[in-house]
Amino acid sequence: MSYFDKLPKGVKIRSFFVSSAGFFLDGYDLSVISFAIYFIEHEMGLSSVETGLVTASSLIGMIFGAILFGWLSDKVGRSRIMGIDLIFFAVFGITSALSQNFIQLFISRLLLGVGIGGDYPVSSTLIAEFSPSISRGRYLTGSVSMYWVGTLVSALITLLTLPLGAYYWRWVFLFGALISIPIILIRIRLIESPRWLVSKGVLKDSNLPKQEDENKGIKGYLDLFKGNVLLVTLFVSLVWFLFDVASYGIGLYYPLILREFAFPSNYEVLYGTMVIGIGAIIGYIIAEFLIDSLGRRVVLLFGLGAMSLLLILGGIVKIFGFILVPYFMTFVALEQWAGAVTLFYPTELFPTSVRSSGQGFATSISRIGAVLGVFYFPIMVKDLGFSTSLIVFGITCVIAFIFSILMAKETKRKTLEETSVGLKRS
Repeated sequence: MSYFDKLPKGVKIRSFFVSSAGFFLDGYDLSVISFAIYFIEHEMGLSSVETGLVTASSLIGMIFGAILFGWLSDKVGRSRIMGIDLIFFAVFGITSALSQNFIQLFISRLLLGVGIGGDYPVSSTLIAEFSPSISRGRYLTGSVSMYWVGTLVSALITLLTLPLGAYYWRWVFLFGALISIPIILIRIRLIESPRWLVSKGVLKDSNLPKQEDENKGIKGYLDLFKGNVLLVTLFVSLVWFLFDVASYGIGLYYPLILREFAFPSNYEVLYGTMVIGIGAIIGYIIAEFLIDSLGRRVVLLFGLGAMSLLLILGGIVKIFGFILVPYFMTFVALEQWAGAVTLFYPTELFPTSVRSSGQGFATSISRIGAVLGVFYFPIMVKDLGFSTSLIVFGITCVIAFIFSILMAKETKRKTLEETSVGLKRS
C-alpha cells in the first residue's frame, strides 16, 4: 500500500467533493446554453454563424484555459489555482446574464470557458492525487458524473424560470454565477497535494516516495512531446478529441434535436432533455461499480463500441419522433463509460511533474474536437440530413475505438507511481 493511500479518509472525501463541485458547474454552464440559445438567437437577431459561435464560445475558451491553468497547477500548486479558475465562473457568468448583443455575450461566454477549461486539469489532477489506488477509478468517475448532475440542474432551473418569459435565460446564467461563490470560498482552504509537494522537493520523509518516483525524469512542459511520454500525449489527446467530436457535437443540441424532430412544446423538450440527463447519471452509477474491477481499458472500449453501434444504427434506421428520448438516454448512459475514462486517463498516465499540464493539453485538444462537432453538426444536418450526420459521428467513434485497442493501458488498482510514464521505459 502506498503512503498516499493512508491519507485520512476525511481529507480524501473533502478533496473529492470540493473538486467535483467544479465539474458540477462545468455541466451547468456548458449545458444551459443548449436550450437558451433558441431564445437568445431571436432576442438578439443572431445570424447562423453568430449562433454557432455563441454556442461554442465556452468550448473555445476552454482550449486556452486548460493549457494555461494546467501549466500553472504544475508550477505553483493545485490548491492555489483552484479558487482562481472559479472566479471566471462568477464574474463572467454575471456579465453573460447582462449581455445586450452578440459581442458582449460571445466574449463573456468565451472567458467563462477559460475558467471551465482551467478547472478540468486542476480538479481531476487533485482528485487523482488524493484518491486511494484500489478505488481511484470510483473517485474519478464519481467526480466526472457531477457534470451531468449540473446538466440536470440546469434543465430544472430552466424549467422553473421559463414562465418569466423570453428573458428567462438571464436568470439562469446569473444562478450559475452565484452558486460558484460559496464553492470558491471553500476551495481556498483546501490543502495542497502531498504528491505535488514531494515532486517539488518540499516534502521529504523516509516513508514517502522519492522525488524521482514522482517526476520520472520529466522536468517541464516540453517533455510531454518527448520519448515514451509523447505516445501517451498522442493517445489521450487523439481519443479524447474524437470522442468529443461526437459527444459535444450531438450533446449540446439535444433540445434543438427534440424540438426539430420530436416535440413542438418547450416544456416537452425540457422534460425530454432531463430524461436524457438521467440516463447519463444511470450510466455513471453503473460505471462506478465496474471501473475498478473490469478496469479502464474494458470500460473505455465498451463505451466507444456502444457509441459507434448506436450512432451508426440510428442513422441507418433513420430514427425520429418520441423514440429519440429513450434512444439518446441509452446513448448517453453508455457514452459516459468512455467519457469518464477519456477525461481522467491523463491523470493516471502522466507523472506528477507534468500531470496537470498533460491533462490540460489533452483537454485543450479535446475541446478543439468539441468545437468542430458543435460548429459542423448543424451544417451537416442541413446538407446531409440528421441520419447521415449520426453515421458520420459514429465513424469518428469507430476510429477512437481502434486507437484505444492499440494504445490503451490498464491502470486499475495501481499507484500513480506505477501507472505514470517517464521519458524512458523503466
